[in-house]
Amino acid sequence: MSPKRLRITGSGPVALVCALFMQRRGIAAGQIELDLTIGPVPEALSARVLAISEGSCQVLSRVIALPQAGLIEQVEVSMQGHAGRTRIDATDLDVTRLGRVMRYGSLLDALRTATARHAWATEDATQPAALTIHAEGDAGEDARVRDFDQSALLGEVHASSSSTIWHSTAFERFTPHGPLALLPLPEPGRFALVWCDRDATCRTRLLADREALSQELNDLIGARLGAVSMVGPLTVAKLTRRLRRDVVRGEAVWIGNAAQSLHPVAGQGLNLGLRDAFELADELACALRRDEPIDRSLARWQSNRRPDRLGTVAITDLMASSFTWPLARPLQSPMLMALDLMHSLRRPLAARLMFGGR
Repeated sequence: MSPKRLRITGSGPVALVCALFMQRRGIAAGQIELDLTIGPVPEALSARVLAISEGSCQVLSRVIALPQAGLIEQVEVSMQGHAGRTRIDATDLDVTRLGRVMRYGSLLDALRTATARHAWATEDATQPAALTIHAEGDAGEDARVRDFDQSALLGEVHASSSSTIWHSTAFERFTPHGPLALLPLPEPGRFALVWCDRDATCRTRLLADREALSQELNDLIGARLGAVSMVGPLTVAKLTRRLRRDVVRGEAVWIGNAAQSLHPVAGQGLNLGLRDAFELADELACALRRDEPIDRSLARWQSNRRPDRLGTVAITDLMASSFTWPLARPLQSPMLMALDLMHSLRRPLAARLMFGGR
C-alpha cells in the first residue's frame, strides 16, 4: 500500500510551518503536497508586522533560522486619561524576553528557505490525498463573524528617545474607541503602529497631514518615547473576528486564519495559528506511525485544541471591546494597578499570552 498523501493548501507562514513540522516529526516530505510556486509577496503584505510570542519563537527555531526581529522584554498596558497601568516583564516568567516583532516578508523568506531544502509532493490526480489541511487564510462562509466597529491604522513611527529600555518595550494603550499598540522593530527607535478606532476616524487619519497626525499621536501616548513621527506608508484595515464553526469535516481540517481570524489586540492571531499547526503535525505523525485512522486523530486534535482556541478568542474579544465600555472604565484603572502590584495575578496572564492555553 502506498503511503497516505497529505495536502496542504496555502502558502503563508502557518501552511509552511505545518509542512516543516510534519516532516520533522517523521512524515516524509514526499507524502506532503505543498505548493511552492507562489510568486513575490505584495509590498504592503511583506511590510506587515507580526508579534511572535517567545513560546512560538522557541518552537519556530526548531525548523528555521529566526529572522531579524525587534525584541519584547516588557509589555506596558495603560489607559488614556487614567493613572492605572501594568507592566508585564520577561522576569515574571523567568525568561529573557516575551516575544519578537518580525516583518511578514522576513518570516516568510526564512520559511521558504527552509521548505526549499525538501522534495515535497505535488498534486497527483491518480493519488488522491487522504487529508486536506486548509491553511489558506479564509475562514469562509461557515464562520461566525463579530464586527468590532473598529478599523486599524497600520504603519511605522520613529521615536527620538535614546533610552534603550523603551526600545525593548511593547506599549498597549486603551482609548475610549479602541486599543493603540507600539511594537519595537529591529531598527533602533523604530516602532510598528497599530492604532484602532472607528473606521471613519481611521480613514480621516490616513489622509491627514503627517505632522498633525504625529502630534495627535504624541498627545495620546505622552513623552516617554520623546518626539514620535510617522515614517513610511500607512494603511487601514477593517477589524472583524471570524471563527469557523467546524474545523474538522470529513477528510479536511482548517488551521490558522482558515479556522479563525482575531482582533489584533495582544497579537494572538498568528501565535494561535502556529499552535494549531504544531499540534496537528504531532497528532498526524503519531497516527501514521500507529496506522491509526486519520479521522480518529483529527477528532482528538480538535478536542485538545478547543480550550486554547476558544479561550484565546474570548480573551481577545474581551480586550478589544471592554475598554470601550463607558460604565466599566472606573473599574479598569484600579484593575491595571492591581495587576502591576501583584505578581500572582500578572504571571498567569503573561503565561497565557506567551504559551496559550495548556
